[in-house]
Amino acid sequence: MRSSRGPAMTLVAVAILAAAMTLRPGATSVGPVLAEISTGLGLSSGTAGLVTALPGFMFALGGVAAVPLSRRLGVGATIGTGLLLTAACLLARPYVGSAGLFVLLSALALIGMAVGNVLVPAVIRIFGRDKPAFLAGIYSTGLAVGGAAPLLVAGLLLAATGGWQPALATWGLFSLMAAVVWGVLMARSAGRLGRVASARPAAGPGAATSQESAQVAAHGRPVWRSRTAVALALFFGLQSTNAYIQFGWMSQIYRDAGLSLGTASVLVGMIAFLGVPGGFATSWMVSNSRHLAGWIIGMGACMVLGYGGLLLAPATVPLLWALLLGLGSLAFPTALALITARTRDPAVTARVSGFIQPAGYLMAGAGPLLIGLIHGWTGSWTVPLLLLLASSFALAYFGSRVANGGYIDDELLT
Repeated sequence: MRSSRGPAMTLVAVAILAAAMTLRPGATSVGPVLAEISTGLGLSSGTAGLVTALPGFMFALGGVAAVPLSRRLGVGATIGTGLLLTAACLLARPYVGSAGLFVLLSALALIGMAVGNVLVPAVIRIFGRDKPAFLAGIYSTGLAVGGAAPLLVAGLLLAATGGWQPALATWGLFSLMAAVVWGVLMARSAGRLGRVASARPAAGPGAATSQESAQVAAHGRPVWRSRTAVALALFFGLQSTNAYIQFGWMSQIYRDAGLSLGTASVLVGMIAFLGVPGGFATSWMVSNSRHLAGWIIGMGACMVLGYGGLLLAPATVPLLWALLLGLGSLAFPTALALITARTRDPAVTARVSGFIQPAGYLMAGAGPLLIGLIHGWTGSWTVPLLLLLASSFALAYFGSRVANGGYIDDELLT
C-alpha cells in the first residue's frame, strides 16, 4: 500500500533497478557481434571504430543536456523519455540496413541512456533521504548486470535468435519494460519527480542549511569550483576510461596472447560481472567505512597488479588478471555512490552528476580511440598497458582525495 508520503520503497527500488539495467546494454551489446554487424552493414574499419567510441562521447553529450531538460520536463518525465528513446532506437537500429542510420540510432539510444546516468542519482537522493546506500547499491548492481549480461550471453542470443539483428534488438525490449515500470512510479510519486527540490536541512557546524543548499542548487558557484567535485570527476573519468578500454580491447589483448575468442569473452564478462555483488558492498562502504581512502587505494592496487600481469605474463594465469581488474572496477560503483554521499540537496546532486558524468565520459570516449591508435603505431600492447597501469595510480590518488573530502554543497556556497 502506498503511504501518504509517496510510493512504496519496493516500487522505487524496482523502478531504479529496471532503469539501471537498461543504461549499459546499448553500449556493451555491440562489441561481441561487431564482426557480424560490420559484415551485414558493410562497416569500414573506421566506422566500426567510431561505433566503439560512441558510448563515451554520447554519454557526455546527453549528460550535458540532462539537467536543463529536467528543469523543463521534470526529473521523472525526462528519465521516462530517455527510456522510450533508448527502446525505440535499440529496436530499430539492427534493421535499418544502412551504416549511417545504424550509427545515428546508436547515438540517439546512448543519449537516452545518458539522461538516466545523470538523473537517477538525483532520484536516489529524493527517495533515499538520510540513507541512500540501499538505493545506490541497487542502482550500481543494476548497472553492473546490464553491462555484463550482453558480454556473457551474446553467443547464446546469437544462436537462439538466428542472427545478429534479433540478438541486438532484444535489449530494446528491456528498455521498453523499464519505461513502463518508470511510468507506474511517476503515477504514484505524488509529484515528487516533477522537479528536484531541497530535501532536508544540513547538520553540523559550518554545513550548508537547507535554504543555502537551495541557493547553491539554483544560483551557486560553478561546480568546477569545488575541489571535491573536480577530484570526483577525474576519479569517475579514469575508471570509466579503463572500463571502456576493457570492453573494447581486453578481449583482443587476451586473444593476441593465444586465448580463444570464447575464453577471452568470458574473462572480459567476468571483469564486468564482479560489479554485481560489488554494488551493494561499495555503497555500504561509502556510507559507513572510516577507511574509505584505503579501500580505494586497494582498488587501484588491484588494477596495477592486473595490468602488470597482462603486460608480463598474459596467458599464464589469465583468470587471476581478470579477477584483479574486476576488483579494481569496483571503483565505478564507488564513484556513483560518492555522487550522492558528497551532496545533500537533490538539486545539487543533479548538478554535480551533470558535471561529473559528461566530463568523465569524454575521457572514456577518447580512451579506446587513443589505445587503438597507439597499438596500431607500435604493433604491440606494451605501451597501452603501461599507460593503463599509470592511470591506475592516478585513479587511486583522486579517489582518495574524494574519500577525504567534504560536502560539495558547502564548497559551492557563494
